[in-house]
Amino acid sequence: MSKLQPRHYVYALLLLLILGSYTGAVVLWRHQRGEINSLSSELTQLAANQAAVQGPSYDDVTISPAENTVYLPLARLKLSDSVLNEGLVYTYTDPYTVSGSSKLFPANLSVSTHALAANAASTTRQYDCTEVVYADFVTPSYPVNPQWKSDGSIMLADGKTMNVYYAPRIPGCQAAWQLNRINSKAIANSLKTATSY
Repeated sequence: MSKLQPRHYVYALLLLLILGSYTGAVVLWRHQRGEINSLSSELTQLAANQAAVQGPSYDDVTISPAENTVYLPLARLKLSDSVLNEGLVYTYTDPYTVSGSSKLFPANLSVSTHALAANAASTTRQYDCTEVVYADFVTPSYPVNPQWKSDGSIMLADGKTMNVYYAPRIPGCQAAWQLNRINSKAIANSLKTATSY
């Protein structure tokens, strides 16, 4: 120790400062990274909840008592007139592509009931409880949600195959469904009787 010169102490102090600064930078970086990940997770959650709260914008069916028919004009489908079918609302999306991709996404039909779609209690965390039945027009077809069940397929007069799915249960949605007396299987069965026009 007696042979150490003052500059050695300076070097040691500089080394300690460098190591301390590096350690502090690493700790700060890890903390900021954690904050960014946490904020990103919160924003993702918020976006999902907001999407569920807004839900789809449903259209009313068109009822023709003289023809004893209920029409879904956007989807060019019709059903026989019934109390159940008169209370349906729907959204329909034509086949579409995403910019920068050549993949064609199939047409999609989402079905709800007027009472459920208008009920403010019909939304749960990250899931829109109003959509109880949906159909796509592609082969092969897979449910967009693995909890949904297939109600089979029908061949339409225009040559398209309509694959119908229904939600047997959605966690958090039972209260809204019971309040509105929803029977998703009955709606799916009714949709399977649709014909194109």
